[in-house]
Amino acid sequence: MIVDWIANVGALSFGALAYYFFARRETLQKNRPLGIASLGILFGALSALVVLMPVHISDGSTFDTRGGPAILAGYFLGPVGGLISAGIASAARIWVGGPFVIGGALSPFVYMFFGTWCGSYCAYRKTGPSPLRLLAMAVLGTIVILPCFFIDQGIEVGFSVLQNAWYLLLLGNIAGVVILGTMVGEARRFAKEHSELKTTMRLADLARSSAGIAIWRFDMDANRLIWDEAMFKLFDVDPATFHGEFNDWEKTVHPRDLGAAREAFVTAYEHKSPFATEFRIILRDGTIRWITAHCDFVEDDDGKVVEAVGVNWDVTEEKTLAKKLAEQEQEARLRSEELEVTLASVVQGVSAFDADGNLRFCNTKVPEITGLSKDRLVPGVSSEDYNSYRAGAVISDFHNGTNLSSPGKDWPETHVRSLIHLVSGRILSFSAAPMPNGGWVETYEDVTEKAIADQRVKKAAETDTLTELANRLSFKNALDTALAKAHREDVDDQFLLLIDLNDFKAVNDSFGHIVGDRLLKHVGEVLRAIASGGDHAARLGGDEFALIMTSTSEADVHHIAKSLCTQFAAPVDLGGLVINSGLCVGIATILPGYTESEQILSRADLALYKAKAEKTSTYRFYNLEIAREEAERRQTKSALIQVVRDRGLDVYCQPILNLENKSVDHFEALVRWNKDDAHYLPPSNFIPLAEEIGLISEVGDFVLTEALKALSSWPDGLYACVNVSVLQLGNGQFVEKVTNGLQAYGIPPHRLELEVTESVVMSAGSGAHEDLRKLRNAGLTLALDDFGTGFSSFGYLQDLPFNKLKIDRRFVSEVDTSEGSASILRTLAALARNLDMTCTAEGVENASQLDFVSNCGCHYAQGYFIGQPIPIDDVPIIRSAVPAGSAAQPASV
Repeated sequence: MIVDWIANVGALSFGALAYYFFARRETLQKNRPLGIASLGILFGALSALVVLMPVHISDGSTFDTRGGPAILAGYFLGPVGGLISAGIASAARIWVGGPFVIGGALSPFVYMFFGTWCGSYCAYRKTGPSPLRLLAMAVLGTIVILPCFFIDQGIEVGFSVLQNAWYLLLLGNIAGVVILGTMVGEARRFAKEHSELKTTMRLADLARSSAGIAIWRFDMDANRLIWDEAMFKLFDVDPATFHGEFNDWEKTVHPRDLGAAREAFVTAYEHKSPFATEFRIILRDGTIRWITAHCDFVEDDDGKVVEAVGVNWDVTEEKTLAKKLAEQEQEARLRSEELEVTLASVVQGVSAFDADGNLRFCNTKVPEITGLSKDRLVPGVSSEDYNSYRAGAVISDFHNGTNLSSPGKDWPETHVRSLIHLVSGRILSFSAAPMPNGGWVETYEDVTEKAIADQRVKKAAETDTLTELANRLSFKNALDTALAKAHREDVDDQFLLLIDLNDFKAVNDSFGHIVGDRLLKHVGEVLRAIASGGDHAARLGGDEFALIMTSTSEADVHHIAKSLCTQFAAPVDLGGLVINSGLCVGIATILPGYTESEQILSRADLALYKAKAEKTSTYRFYNLEIAREEAERRQTKSALIQVVRDRGLDVYCQPILNLENKSVDHFEALVRWNKDDAHYLPPSNFIPLAEEIGLISEVGDFVLTEALKALSSWPDGLYACVNVSVLQLGNGQFVEKVTNGLQAYGIPPHRLELEVTESVVMSAGSGAHEDLRKLRNAGLTLALDDFGTGFSSFGYLQDLPFNKLKIDRRFVSEVDTSEGSASILRTLAALARNLDMTCTAEGVENASQLDFVSNCGCHYAQGYFIGQPIPIDDVPIIRSAVPAGSAAQPASV
């Protein structure tokens, strides 16, 4: 039994040596999963070996020391390696057989799980496998395994076996765990230290490589020179041509440096002392490289030099830098000499002061410009005495005229430029700049004539040449200044007045630009007379003026604005020529809360817009009502953008009665906006907004598309009329949209009528006129809408291809009460017939008006009496548009 036990312990010792062998070969470091599996097999093999060499007890039962490898496999390798080891050991135990085969086969797994738990616990506590901990694991592992003895033969037989061999089991586990665990722990420690050593060596090699250090050795006895890889790179030598001789090095050294380098080596060898030297080498491409070499000698026990060891590195950059520094020093000396010559020849006076404020030097121009005597210009004179020429002078900044104090010993800290206005009337341009090592340099130049010329230029740049008021640039600066004051002093006693002449274009057109200029000058004189103190009157351009009033009250502003409006509401005498003009004023208070001048301008402009809307000479103050209206206007714009984007507009159609056959055969497409689900907005309320924000093309395209879509489903005898904005014309795109739409829906061109207002035609350019001709040539009907509103031009009727005139509703509405309107309507109807055009009377509201326009010879009638606008989808349902009882009762469609 003792022999068997010794054999088990010996097998474990052999396993420890095998683990040590694996650790020395870095098996665990190269591939951790493979290493764990390999070591698991190793521990399993150890367990199998001791299972095959069991300890026999006198009662015929056996036991072995497989607990050591199983516990340590779980401890060191974790669950995976431990399971591999336990599986091999369990298989070996089953193969051996015996009365305790089941418990013996389970025991490796119990040992393994116990070892795994111990490994996790030690890892958590950050402790290693010390001998004491290994002993504790062996004892506790022995206790944990005891239940396995009772599985096969029961508790009584199990106790009997343990009673005879418990000490052998305990000693075996202790020996296995301690011996094998200590050896494995040492092997793991060795592997870790070896890895750390290799890392340190790699870092050292990396540092040496980064520093460009190359190493060489010369064996004195063998007369052999040895270079490392870095030496070949440093000296640009092909290793294939290197013979390891001293001559290999000598061939690379510059001929002029070879003698000195060889002598330094020989001298150091004779004295057995380290040496350092520098020399040049010639690379294969002819490039020169500077080398620093350090060498020391190795002696044997007898004091004989047996080897020379040295390091070399590249110092070419340092040599190049040193050469450049030397050249720069030489250049600095030359520049210093040139500076002395330059200072003697410049037209400016130049003085330099040290850090204590004492004069160091000055050039010959200083006394000429400053008038200082020579005793005030000797080195060492204080800046206070030197600056006596400024007595009574005013020192101002170049830009804003703020006063500057005279320099003292600590002045200036930054570059300063200013103008010195001497009591003699001369003006000096002064500049002072600090020097890096303390002190400063001053320069002076007489700029009296230049300063006067600059003032003239500045005034011209800020003045309107016609009225001699401030111009827009000066006004912007003044407004910014007023805004800053309001914010800084928290005051509300400043006001902005925007002034605009009424019908100034008519003055120019009627009397010429010379008279118009006289009127503008007259306005300038009036504003100049009103402005006082800090007020600022300006002409912004054209007939637009502005007045910034400061330190005043709202009541005074009301009085001045009212006075201005009253004065210009009356005829103005311009040197014998009396002109009826007028003006409007928009006023805004400059409040501290404003951050941008544009905020004030926009509010005054809104007030001016409201004043001009009253068509008389008046003024308006920006107030909450205007603010509310503008907010609503912005909201309407925003809502319009969204509804156009979502295609949320509606198209309605108003019937047009054909007076010849008494039937409704035309429908005018009218866009409607159901803004808040409560009421529809008419086009007059939002079409101008659409034109203002650039959405009119999208709105027009939408109405055109809806009209064409509906027209394609109407009977052939029905026609659609669509309004066109001037902004849709002129670029050819609208013509293409119309023709493509007609083609897409299969509609004959003559069934589509386009209406263009008379004012649009008058203001449109040649491009729009060309688009109208293209549309007419394509077969469409063109109607001139709102004809007779005051801008009628018979030239356009002759030049442009209109088929139809639509007489403005104003004349139709007054036929019952005004003979003049009735006569005009008859004339316009006759004009249409004479020009071979049809005409439509708009605004027919009752039966008598319908009878009148029919008797006048109008071809069509339109109005609420004929029919109100209906949804475009309901058009096919409408069969009649005129109420019963009318003298001109129409037939159904």
